[in-house]
Amino acid sequence: MTGGFSYPDMKTDCSACTSLCCVALHFDRGEDFALNKPAGVPCPNLSDTAFSCAIHNDLTRSGFGGCVKFDCLGAGQHTVQEVFGGTDWRGHPELLPEMMEVFRILRRLHQSLEILKYLELLPLDDAQSQMITMLKGAFAAPADGWTLSSLTDLETDGAFDLYHTALPAFQSALQDPNALAALRAAT
Repeated sequence: MTGGFSYPDMKTDCSACTSLCCVALHFDRGEDFALNKPAGVPCPNLSDTAFSCAIHNDLTRSGFGGCVKFDCLGAGQHTVQEVFGGTDWRGHPELLPEMMEVFRILRRLHQSLEILKYLELLPLDDAQSQMITMLKGAFAAPADGWTLSSLTDLETDGAFDLYHTALPAFQSALQDPNALAALRAAT
């Protein structure tokens, strides 16, 4: 089932995105953010003419350390380039709610896949290896690429529930000091 499975590129490429994190995410004023910002509202530091941050070089000093810490794991550029064919939310504001939802689910998917990728580096027993194979099958991208509908199906069809139910099966591997040493060496 997963013989053709390959992990998506989960390295963030902001140049291929339209600053989705700066508009889709909410910020709570506190240690990581200097202000409250609701989801769906562009950050006031986002340039009005470009998809770039006006204070990017001074984020931490300006009270936006949360931006420095954030990593979408490639969900932003995959949303913009693959699902929406390079379309941006400023030119097509009617697409923003759908883009935000795709971004949310893709980010959740990429977070789950990142953990699976690390788990595969551990010495696993047969049952754990089979669980990884099953999870990769559940998370495999459709042949014609992700859409809002196919991503929503991951949530409604239980792929994420299966993932969360399966994670405790890897507890023994994660508690093995030799496995953890191997994982640290591989990363």
